[in-house]
Amino acid sequence: MGELRPWRRSPSLRTRMVLIAAAATATVLIVGGVLLAAALRVVLVDDAMDTARLRAQDLGELAAALKLPPDPAVRDSDLVQVVGDGGRVLSASRNIAGTAPLDLAPQSPGTTVVHRVDRIPAADSGAYRVVAHGTSTPNGPATVYVGVSIEEIDETVVLAGQVGLAAIPVFVVLLSVAMWTVLGRTLAPVERIRREADAITAQHLDRRVFEPEQRDELGRLARTVNAMLARLQASTERQRRFVADTAHELRSPIASLRTQLETARDSRRPVDWEQVSADLLAETVRMQALAEQLLLLARADAGTLGWTKVAVDLDDVVDTVSGHPVTQTAVQLDIRAVEPVQVTGDPVLLEQAVRNLVDNAVAHATRQVRVGLTVTGSEAVLTVDDDGPGIPPQHRQEIFERFTRLDGARDRDHGGAGLGLAIVADITQAHGGRVEVEDSPLGGARFRLRLPATEELRKS
Repeated sequence: MGELRPWRRSPSLRTRMVLIAAAATATVLIVGGVLLAAALRVVLVDDAMDTARLRAQDLGELAAALKLPPDPAVRDSDLVQVVGDGGRVLSASRNIAGTAPLDLAPQSPGTTVVHRVDRIPAADSGAYRVVAHGTSTPNGPATVYVGVSIEEIDETVVLAGQVGLAAIPVFVVLLSVAMWTVLGRTLAPVERIRREADAITAQHLDRRVFEPEQRDELGRLARTVNAMLARLQASTERQRRFVADTAHELRSPIASLRTQLETARDSRRPVDWEQVSADLLAETVRMQALAEQLLLLARADAGTLGWTKVAVDLDDVVDTVSGHPVTQTAVQLDIRAVEPVQVTGDPVLLEQAVRNLVDNAVAHATRQVRVGLTVTGSEAVLTVDDDGPGIPPQHRQEIFERFTRLDGARDRDHGGAGLGLAIVADITQAHGGRVEVEDSPLGGARFRLRLPATEELRKS
């Protein structure tokens, strides 16, 4: 067996965000400090060169006027040397007084160049930038050399960098403390939402999490979580009702089958097995139809309805359904208002939807059921009218819910299991359509099924 490692708690989001921000800030400050130091050095060198050029031009004018001082005043680290024709030193600053002329090429009058010198033997500092300016004097041409110490500029830049580096930890610490405080207040609603969501169980799906008043990401997150909980609650309640109603609907045929079998078995008189088998077959057919309807609804819940997409002649479907209706002999089925209409979908499911609508109308009609089919705009519209008792407006939405049967249709012969219209609604929705209910001109109910028509019919 491998060695058991102790469980380690991962850092919180708040800690990780502060550490990431601190590391990013320190990196940005260091990189920015390096770039700033380089830019500062360039600026200082350019400024020193501009000053040296002006100084060289001024000394050149003094030399031309024979007013050149023997020891021009300069900073301790800088130097000045004026060299005349033949290498004679005409003037020099005190830090290089008495030394040999600089080993640099003389300049012709009116020209100025800058030399990079790693070291001047007579000077204490290291690298120099030397401005050489040529001028004319009454005694002949001369060259004015003004040197600026680069080492002193580098020391200034290094000192500034050291101060910046020393300030970076202090700045990062202050920023981390500020972020820790701000993130703590910002993430407090998230922790509250987490605790409340963690306390919600399957037995308490009616509870909701705290919703901040702000319309920001946290507010939207809380509202999304509550909306998800509402959907879960509705789905769970629907599933519970579905299971309970299914068990209730299956109990009746199973109890009927058992009762008839036990009665026939225990009867001391001769049993009419032909009548008993007919009753048992009817109950078995009812259970089979209920099982098929439940499987179809399960497919609807799984989102697998309408996978087959082919061209379907809806008028042929109506003809097929009307040829084998579950009807009474007293009810007349009128399909004269059916026009040729083609839709795209699953032919088996569409036939099931049309059959359920027709069977529902026939079951509640008194004498007549009328079926119509036409194209309106981009939709195929199927209407099924009956002259039955109709459906009150307050119940026209709930009839599409599963196991819903109105008070006038709760008997076994007419009400069924209350799944037919629910199946119609699910099939229609899977095909991108909708089903509506309104009053019928015949006096009963009108069901209107709307489905997207094919592209050819839309253009016609």
